[in-house]
Amino acid sequence: MKIHYPRSFLRLLLLGFALAMLPLLLAFANASLYLDRLAEQSRSTVAQAVQATRASRLLVEQLNQMERSARQYFVLHDRSLLDHYQASRAQFLAAGQELEALPLDQQQRTTLAALRKLESTMQQRIRVPHQEGEPDPTIIADFVSMADHAQRILQGNSLLTDRAAARLAETAAETQRMMLWQSLTLLPVAILVALTITFLVAQPIRRMDAAIRRLGEGQYHQPISIDGPGDLRTLGERLDWLRVQLQSLEAQKQRFLRHVSHELKTPLTAIREGSELLSEEVAGSLTPQQREIAEILRDNSLRLQRMIESLLRFTAVQFHKPQMQFSPVNLAQLVADILPDYALTLQHKHITVQHPAASAAHVLEGDAEQLRSALDNLLSNAIKFTPAEGTVEVRIQQHDEQMQIDVIDSGPGVTEVDRPHLFDPFYRGKGPEQSIISGTGLGLSIAKEYVTAHGGSIGLLDSAHGAHFQITLPLKASLS
Repeated sequence: MKIHYPRSFLRLLLLGFALAMLPLLLAFANASLYLDRLAEQSRSTVAQAVQATRASRLLVEQLNQMERSARQYFVLHDRSLLDHYQASRAQFLAAGQELEALPLDQQQRTTLAALRKLESTMQQRIRVPHQEGEPDPTIIADFVSMADHAQRILQGNSLLTDRAAARLAETAAETQRMMLWQSLTLLPVAILVALTITFLVAQPIRRMDAAIRRLGEGQYHQPISIDGPGDLRTLGERLDWLRVQLQSLEAQKQRFLRHVSHELKTPLTAIREGSELLSEEVAGSLTPQQREIAEILRDNSLRLQRMIESLLRFTAVQFHKPQMQFSPVNLAQLVADILPDYALTLQHKHITVQHPAASAAHVLEGDAEQLRSALDNLLSNAIKFTPAEGTVEVRIQQHDEQMQIDVIDSGPGVTEVDRPHLFDPFYRGKGPEQSIISGTGLGLSIAKEYVTAHGGSIGLLDSAHGAHFQITLPLKASLS
């Protein structure tokens, strides 16, 4: 199923953030609504409880005032006491009306109605004149009954307040449970939305990364198509354009290498044949010194042929895995086989080469030609830039499951400026003439390619004098 993306990557990110936040915003809004309802219910419950308690207490207090004023009036027959009674009665009636307006239960309403009925009956009796000191006994009994009703109303309000508080606590607990379940429900939704958006964002980026990796590995035949936002699709089209250009350059490079290979073989073959004829004394007898020079010429023509083949292999290995032939290789013997190629230079500059004798302790699995080429490049540099009367030391040691080869010379070493680019192809140092990286700039690059192909590593170590290169190779064959 084709996914329809927004027109830009920024819009996709904004849409992703919005969709990921939407469930959380809904949860927040719903929680706010429930909390508002709970707060409103709490305020209403507290207000009603306070109002009911205050009215009930006022009812009891005014009833006591009425009873006191009535008793004094019956004894003293003072009209001012009757006025106090009427004032307390008015407040009593107001408190009763306030209670009646509240949401009381049926029992309280019945008690309140009975209380008001008793008070109305007693009011009629109080208006009847009585002899001094002789209050009506029924009025006293009515006050006692009214006080009992008022106390029941007060106690009932306390119970109602406790019940309302219990209901409020239950509502709060239910709201908490609801919010918890809502969070447990919406959180996976938010995570699912976030994962979906992450997938939509990561998918075109992964495709782009894979396309760039294919370009880096020299795979130019598969077209690049990025399905995503508009700007990423445009970037994919530009990558495909780059793929086409690189494919064209690769074809040109291969044609150039074939032509160079063909063109170099012809003069190199003539040089080799001429050196062979000189060595075989076809043109006449040679003096021992001439014979030595002819041998050096023949050996170096063979070495030049190997260098050209190494150059061609190095160029090919940039885009294809090297074809390696593993076999037991004695590294010390390789060094011993390489040194005669530099016999004339060593003799002329009086350079001493210290290297271990071949033994079974120096054997590992690898490609003999590639390892010879890597060591040859290091030794060539070391001998070339070691001054007269200098020394070149080769160490070969086994550490655990690895073989370590150190090539140390007494030359000028490598400048700090050139160190970061030491193994870059075709890089030539900007240091002095005797800099270790002068020349064509391919020797160390070839050595690194071959060592890496064996699953090993090569690097330049810090040294007080000269250059110290170290190669680490696994004992067992390992194609990296």
